[in-house]
Amino acid sequence: MAAPAFVVPQANAPSGGHAYNAAVLAHWPGTPPTVVRLDGPWPRGDEASMDGLRGAFRGREFALVDGLVGAAHPETLERAQGEGCRIVLLIHLPLADEGGLSERDRAELAALERRSVRAAWRVVATSRTAAASLQRSTGRTDVVAVTPGGYPAPLARRHDPPGIVQVGAIGPRKNQLASLHALAQCRDLAFTATLAGPVADQAYAARVRSGLDAAGATWTGPLDDAGLDALYAGADLLVHPAVAETWGMVITEALARGIPAIVAAGTGAVEALASGGASGLPGAVVDLDDPDALRRTLRRWLDDPALRQQWRERAAQARAGLRRWPQPAAELAALLEEAT
Repeated sequence: MAAPAFVVPQANAPSGGHAYNAAVLAHWPGTPPTVVRLDGPWPRGDEASMDGLRGAFRGREFALVDGLVGAAHPETLERAQGEGCRIVLLIHLPLADEGGLSERDRAELAALERRSVRAAWRVVATSRTAAASLQRSTGRTDVVAVTPGGYPAPLARRHDPPGIVQVGAIGPRKNQLASLHALAQCRDLAFTATLAGPVADQAYAARVRSGLDAAGATWTGPLDDAGLDALYAGADLLVHPAVAETWGMVITEALARGIPAIVAAGTGAVEALASGGASGLPGAVVDLDDPDALRRTLRRWLDDPALRQQWRERAAQARAGLRRWPQPAAELAALLEEAT
């Protein structure tokens, strides 16, 4: 019988899901599962990539499957399990939450994912928020949350003027236009602002480019690890008004450096922001249904040194309480042990 597999999409651009997969493998206790990387137009796949997905399950007793690859293919998961391969489905982001989808595609992907969640032997989500949402939408009551870890990082220093950053793929889900709109209304106050991330949506990225000057912001494009370290070293605040987010690893990356964040209500980013166990929230939660909420919150932070200090102190507290990558790696490994 072949070794257990971890079936993941080929990493063609930076993403939180790819980073999570790589980190748990790097910290896996004992022998990690065999990694099967599948290129293709996921989540739908094509003929060649679907052949690869089916082949990844043959002769195996266990497979951990990234939801981007497997969640739209319930028949394939059902067939694999019927042939003796137990499937653990790892949901980084519900398929219907991705940006740029038509309403028809969104509804179809959601229906396929519900079937896959019901079909899998076990289901893992990367936050308690997402696990609860999957339980509500599918009726499955045993979805497990395995939240991300993080790496220690140097404490960021204060800057004058304060530095504001947003990190994420440029597209409607990460909602950079909301940040630019809010920043443009704060230009009478002193700050620097930088966006970083690859393009997820070309039309949206064109609108972002056109709004940079009015907001007093720059856009770096995608950054490697050294570039991200340099970006965070110049930051005093992370802005992350994503309209859909399972967790938001950039939140804990910022907290690991003592940088507070502003996040959107009703998303897993709220859970991430509170995850370090500080005595108070290291930042703020804004309601995106209120189009002026982000602007008001940013202006209050920029205009109030005492508030900036309070958030910074709470972020430093959270920094000490963040969990590290060996913890989620061990939790996933325990699922493998249970299956085998």
